[in-house]
Amino acid sequence: MAVLIKNSQKLQKIDARTIKKVTEALLSFLGFQNKDLSVLFVDDKKVTVLNKKFFGKNNPTNVISFSYMDGLPGEVLGDIIISVERAEEEARISGTFFYERFFALLVHGLTHIIGYDHVQGKRESRKMKYRNMGRN
Repeated sequence: MAVLIKNSQKLQKIDARTIKKVTEALLSFLGFQNKDLSVLFVDDKKVTVLNKKFFGKNNPTNVISFSYMDGLPGEVLGDIIISVERAEEEARISGTFFYERFFALLVHGLTHIIGYDHVQGKRESRKMKYRNMGRN
């Protein structure tokens, strides 16, 4: 298993080693210890460009994920792109720590990768919300 981390933003210092360890533990817990995952940190400007390109939405979002579970052979699980700027703002607004919000977004992106989608309706949203409590 490899968790590949790339930081392409300069707004917030990122503890890549801790993020990698926690993400590896999460993947192992979910039964994906033989899969690779990439995590990219961006600012609002970059996430807006990606959101427009892939989803037709011309605004920043907190997390974007791409799943390769059904399309690419091999061991690549997917990509998660997190706007550090959005995560920082959401943490401030909610009164939580940056890393608490960051890891919530990481889990959110991962649940999209493994097939849950809150856009599909309330039932799917509920399944997605509670997915991290067990394997199914």
